[in-house]
Amino acid sequence: MEIKYLLSLALLWQKTFSQNVYVPIEENELAYEFQYNVNDLTSGVISHRWESRYGDYVRGSYSFLEPNGMIRNVYYEVDGSHGYRAITKLVKLPQLSR
Repeated sequence: MEIKYLLSLALLWQKTFSQNVYVPIEENELAYEFQYNVNDLTSGVISHRWESRYGDYVRGSYSFLEPNGMIRNVYYEVDGSHGYRAITKLVKLPQLSR
């Protein structure tokens, strides 16, 4: 039951964090995108991260399952004129019945 719940949670995270943004860039400006997921149910390590950069603008998010069972989600944005801004949310997983 617990493995089935964690698998559905991992699929939900992938849908939540799959965000595509297009920002036009000047020639020779730095641009990249990446994402990765770690879903190791044996060790309990579940982590997701994505980031994109276009010129001086960076945005991304990462999340992980903390040892206390909470999920920490961090959404961030970096803009040359506004600096670094982040929103952190903690989500408590519902108790699983045994």
